[in-house]
Amino acid sequence: MIDIPVSHILFIDIETVGLTPDLQSLENHYPMLYKQFKTYRDWFIKRFPEDKDLSPEDLYVNRAALVAEFSKIVCVSMAFVTKEGKIHSQTISNNDESTLLREVNNLFERSHNLGFWLCGHNIKNFDIPTLIKRMMINNIEPSKLLPQYNTKPWEVKALDTLEIWRAGNPFGLASLELMCASMGVESSKEGDVTGNRVHDAYWFDNNLEGISAYCERDVKVLVDIINKLKSLE
Repeated sequence: MIDIPVSHILFIDIETVGLTPDLQSLENHYPMLYKQFKTYRDWFIKRFPEDKDLSPEDLYVNRAALVAEFSKIVCVSMAFVTKEGKIHSQTISNNDESTLLREVNNLFERSHNLGFWLCGHNIKNFDIPTLIKRMMINNIEPSKLLPQYNTKPWEVKALDTLEIWRAGNPFGLASLELMCASMGVESSKEGDVTGNRVHDAYWFDNNLEGISAYCERDVKVLVDIINKLKSLE
């Protein structure tokens, strides 16, 4: 089903938080972005209708991490599998986003030169564009491993497990947790920190270690899923 050798896949997951702990801090430190957030409030409500009754402050805390312009990357976990089947993993976390992204980008460039593909869950719609935007914002030219603005869709060197699980149905259910449960793979959604707790864990609990552990679990799940898909009879 997947003809790319597992030894040529770089499994990746990123964790993002709001650019500031709260909306007031955004206004204080990034007034231009604050004005843009207010402008885009209706867009957020259309994208997340379940948040229609939230105050702007709560809406920011709930959703800023999901939009590259209002977020920052605090952790990137990566792994690859050797030809002998051994998993090598690396997690890069840093409060300084620029330092983190430069380290990640250097690793991406080495991976590009070795012919690697990226793999993640919803990587084409979230991880990749978020990485590209945050790199540009931090004055970093993205590695050629990441698609450029003129890269054709079929030229993107990325396996997206969300696309694989949707099986051609753009409206199909495709959460990573559901995919794990269906395929008999242990979920990563256990522990003190999970997706909806990352913002608070970073800004209010100072728990970058817990965020990193959660990110690492997601990458391990990706390896397990791809191995299972490649072993289909």
